Amino acid sequence: MQIEDFNEIARLTIPDYELRMKAYQLKQLDRQYEIHLQAWATVMAGQTRKGKPIFRTFDKFFDYRKAEEKILGRQKRTTLDKEKLQNWIANFNS
Repeated sequence: MQIEDFNEIARLTIPDYELRMKAYQLKQLDRQYEIHLQAWATVMAGQTRKGKPIFRTFDKFFDYRKAEEKILGRQKRTTLDKEKLQNWIANFNS
């Protein structure tokens, strides 16, 4: 739902604005998913490495859940992030 009345925009609370922005981001994510799905079909139709598909599954090509979790603020730290943090702490302490 698009707001076109400036008075209504002025009455938006911060939580309402944040919710609308999150909804917009999720809508954009769905569009990205569709674009990537079409690209995936195109890639799978002809691209291979040594006779095997480069991406064996669609999730390796486009991780929808990871992108969604990032938008929703539920992204988990990866092992690499933990290693970077540990290295930073070790360098900071020395």
